[in-house]
Amino acid sequence: MTTEGAQLYHCLPIPDGDWKDVYANQAISMAMIHNVFIRGFNSLLYYSGEVKPGTKQLESFLGYAFEVCTMLHHHHKGEENMYFPFIEGKIGAGRMSENVAAHEAFSKPFDAFEELVKKLIANPALWDGKVFRDSIHSFMPVLREHLAEELTTLDAAELRKYITLKDFEEYEKVFMEEIKKTVSFSKGPQVAYVNGDSVNGEWFPPFPGPLVFLVKYGLYWVHSDMWEFGSCDKHKRVKAPFAPYEPPAKVQN
Repeated sequence: MTTEGAQLYHCLPIPDGDWKDVYANQAISMAMIHNVFIRGFNSLLYYSGEVKPGTKQLESFLGYAFEVCTMLHHHHKGEENMYFPFIEGKIGAGRMSENVAAHEAFSKPFDAFEELVKKLIANPALWDGKVFRDSIHSFMPVLREHLAEELTTLDAAELRKYITLKDFEEYEKVFMEEIKKTVSFSKGPQVAYVNGDSVNGEWFPPFPGPLVFLVKYGLYWVHSDMWEFGSCDKHKRVKAPFAPYEPPAKVQN
């Protein structure tokens, strides 16, 4: 298999609206993080054809693969335990239930992939690129469909009817406190930057300036051997092999 022949997946189009508007931003931000996951798995598919067995490079690649899995887990846990209950508490119980059910639809093959990654980290001699890629393809089509469909449940006009700006501000405070407690700032944010969007989402992730500097120019180097496998550089500029899968550019507001 050559890297040129890797089957990759297209990122999601960015929803219309002004990202500075908190209601429109719910779907826009969700699209941004969903595309991070798509780019992350695309980069695993692509670079799995380039890493060499028995090398430190493979070990770094597997460490990166584990962090991509960890970020997806963290995201879905946050949705199910915090974000969806918050939304349902305002617009009605059960409104996010289809999203939770969709998580379950791909969880078994995704969990199998994560277990494969853990097994390979423990014993890199078991590396088989085709098995690795096949495992990603076993869940990726369903995952991508879910990532697209979830955006339709965050209609700005409907959210505006039931949720106040103060509600969102209070939720954001609680959410950020949870982030501080559960995210490793030498790993998690870097996955988002090396799979980010400098064209449509220069503002995403919405970290304060000092934290952005720390993530990109300080903590980045702790595990820089892993971040070389992202689909972008640390400034979220997409690498050439992944450019055909990027979403259309939106007019920045």
